[in-house]
Amino acid sequence: MSHRSASVIGNALFVFYCAAVGVYLLVSPWSGAAGHARLPGAGFFRGFVSGLGLIHLAAGIADLRVLSRGLQLRADGLSDKAGPLSGGELPRSGDEPG
Repeated sequence: MSHRSASVIGNALFVFYCAAVGVYLLVSPWSGAAGHARLPGAGFFRGFVSGLGLIHLAAGIADLRVLSRGLQLRADGLSDKAGPLSGGELPRSGDEPG
């Protein structure tokens, strides 16, 4: 397995983790599940846990954008020059080759 493939798989797993944990933390405090009987029922605590879920979702969305841009660059054949998944820097708009 190449370094690029491992990087793509690692990023995809991180996106999946953030999405799964984010949705769980966002919804779980507000559900009436019996397993949460020991957790404090205060709205502040529920809001705090839901906020952590939103942070996880935001991190997953940000990493998904990086992953999709890197995959698009690879598909366009630009990954040998630069890209988030190739370890190189993306050229800035003012930079000229040469």
